[in-house]
Amino acid sequence: MEKDLITQAIQMIHLQAGKDLQEVAQYLKLKYRIDVDHLVLKNRLDKILMEEKSVA
Repeated sequence: MEKDLITQAIQMIHLQAGKDLQEVAQYLKLKYRIDVDHLVLKNRLDKILMEEKSVA
């Protein structure tokens, strides 16, 4: 299944590049004009990390 833009941005910017979630929000706002709340990003990050733990 293909990942959505928010999940891709979190993985690319936060997990791979090591930047904080504020930079993820700024990237989404500037590139895609998506205004995302910090809580939404935190919940998505938690979900990604839980999926990685369950796979490993």
